[in-house]
Amino acid sequence: MTEEPGPASVPDRVRDLVLAVDAYRRAYADVLGLGVGEVLTLSDLGREGARPVAILAARLGVTAKAGTALADRLQARGLVERRRHPTDRRSTLVDLTPRGRRVADLMERLFRDDVESALEGAPAEHQRELAGLLDGLAAALRQSAGDVNRLRRRLLREDTTPDGPAGGARARGVPDDAPG
Repeated sequence: MTEEPGPASVPDRVRDLVLAVDAYRRAYADVLGLGVGEVLTLSDLGREGARPVAILAARLGVTAKAGTALADRLQARGLVERRRHPTDRRSTLVDLTPRGRRVADLMERLFRDDVESALEGAPAEHQRELAGLLDGLAAALRQSAGDVNRLRRRLLREDTTPDGPAGGARARGVPDDAPG
């Protein structure tokens, strides 16, 4: 007997979905002998096309130097190549090689197959409704993530209250393990 999800359980289910996708990505990385960031980069290049290293680094939340190192590793494996940016002489684009394209396409196809298999038997109208809800959720989360100042204010407001997650310690720059 499955219980109907209430509104309070939806964030928990979304978190479970995110964790499942992370586990899926780690499995790809393990099988391919790559890091998770490298798998994410191949996937992004497969969907979005060639990108400057700075954009790839920003997508992963790493420094430009770390993004360059990642591109170097993928290039050494024959999965990406660098080429001149057509309009910005100072920039170099990272793009998939034919081998990298095959890997990215295979990851995309396997993911689609697994998702479609999981949804097999669900009525088409429910799948359309789910797609719309996921689109709205993704847009809302992207918007929140893009408003760093609002996020900072919300985190600090919660963290500086006596009952906040750290009793205000982190917001004042006190390390978690510092004596009170």
